[in-house]
Amino acid sequence: MLLTFTKLAFLFCFRDGELCLSRSLVNSSDKIIRKAGSSIFQRSVEGWKINSSLVLEIRKNILRFLDAERDVSVVKSSFKPGDVIHYVLDRRRTLNISQDLHSLLPEVSPMKNRRFKTCAVVGNSGILLDSECGKEIDSHDFVIRCNLAPVVEFAADVGTKSDFITMNPSVVQRAFGGFRNESDREKFVHRLSMLNDSVLWIPAFMVKGGEKHVEWVNALILKNKLKVRTAYPSLRLIHAVRGEPVH
Repeated sequence: MLLTFTKLAFLFCFRDGELCLSRSLVNSSDKIIRKAGSSIFQRSVEGWKINSSLVLEIRKNILRFLDAERDVSVVKSSFKPGDVIHYVLDRRRTLNISQDLHSLLPEVSPMKNRRFKTCAVVGNSGILLDSECGKEIDSHDFVIRCNLAPVVEFAADVGTKSDFITMNPSVVQRAFGGFRNESDREKFVHRLSMLNDSVLWIPAFMVKGGEKHVEWVNALILKNKLKVRTAYPSLRLIHAVRGEPVH
């Protein structure tokens, strides 16, 4: 699945503890398109061209919920080791900011001053199987992938370029056996070692239950000196996509 970055990228929510695209925001964008009485692309004699005014309107609406540079990750100055924060989806429960987690917080946002002409958002539904879209996906300036999905064995269809990868803490249990044995841990380390300075986006502050998986992941990254940049979505972003007041 390829989506335009200006419309959908980074519009995420949580349902039953899992990360998903926010339907409320997707529907909001759809309403804008219908209201404008046009589509993002307009037909011309030469072919298709961008409807720039509509793109700007959609982008303006998205910015009500998202400031990518500010919200894609909390930074070191946001917390200090030992700080206690409340989970976004369960305010009664708290998380202690560990030394490992704090050491992996970026000094500045990984999206600071970064702009791209093209972007591919690659989902995990299987729709790309036998599509041979790999080269097209990899040709984009910035590629977002979901939940640390495997790519090497499907490279012809999904490509291999990965600039921004989401990872729910539950992936540790589902795809890597909860790190119960050395083989599972080696498999995970091998997967991360292929990311090469990519941003690994981990929703660590959402709901109680995944904190031990987050700590295990952080420990493996530090122990193996993996060249991956971790990011943790800001609390402001999650409140925003849930329709709560933001400041």
